[in-house]
Amino acid sequence: MKLFAPVIAALLLAGQANALAAERLPDGVVSKGSNDIAEAWLTRPTTRYAHGILGDAIEAGGLAVKMSDGRLFEHVLPAGYVFEDRRARPVDLDGDGRDEIVVVLASVTAGAALAVYGFVGAELSLQAKTPHIGRPNRWLNPAEIADLDGDGRVEITAVWTPHLGRVLQAWHYADGKLNQVARIQGYSNHAIGSPVQDLTEVVQLSDGRRALAIPTPGYEKIAFMVLQGGTFAEVARIPAGGRIITAVRSSKNGRKLEFATYPKTFVTMSIP
Repeated sequence: MKLFAPVIAALLLAGQANALAAERLPDGVVSKGSNDIAEAWLTRPTTRYAHGILGDAIEAGGLAVKMSDGRLFEHVLPAGYVFEDRRARPVDLDGDGRDEIVVVLASVTAGAALAVYGFVGAELSLQAKTPHIGRPNRWLNPAEIADLDGDGRVEITAVWTPHLGRVLQAWHYADGKLNQVARIQGYSNHAIGSPVQDLTEVVQLSDGRRALAIPTPGYEKIAFMVLQGGTFAEVARIPAGGRIITAVRSSKNGRKLEFATYPKTFVTMSIP
């Protein structure tokens, strides 16, 4: 029987993987981790929260993780919550060599919150979250996760209510808690009803500083934001030549931004 144990284990693992793949969010994205998590994705499509901010009324009721050693885990939300997102973002937030997962957690009665999931022992569970916005059908869109100010700590950036208040915020995760670092109003990284969430990019300015490139309201200009002493500061604002409709990406040499504007004109923008 011992001869068959590895085969049986492999078959069980394959069956679990197939089941989780079958339950994947239809428009979801599989994200790669850099440490102990190989992949993460959203599962258990549900229509119990009919906000439809990302283009349809299907959200996720579960979060799946494949570890670098092949083990699979899933966290299933209770009925009053959904993941109002298209991806789960594995990244080491606190420098311990293990990935946490950043995702938008929405309450059907209190709207969205920025949430961090991770492992306590062998259990995938919620580690920390910001307060929920406070009412249903209010959302936030994650931006970039990077050390923006060069202090060795990772900032999680996101825009709270990108179609209404348009508040860019930065948070630190440490000791199982999320703490706000900075906030500034007047920026948006999502057009209502669009599945495109990636309208931001981390860039290096010509003076060597890191900056967050993010559209202004109307999506026709890109602002370059630096984080200094717990405060965001806009150092440049450049016209995009039209309304940005695709993800914003750095060029191969890192000196330009690339995106498309309506009606599907490809644009390259020099980084200031």
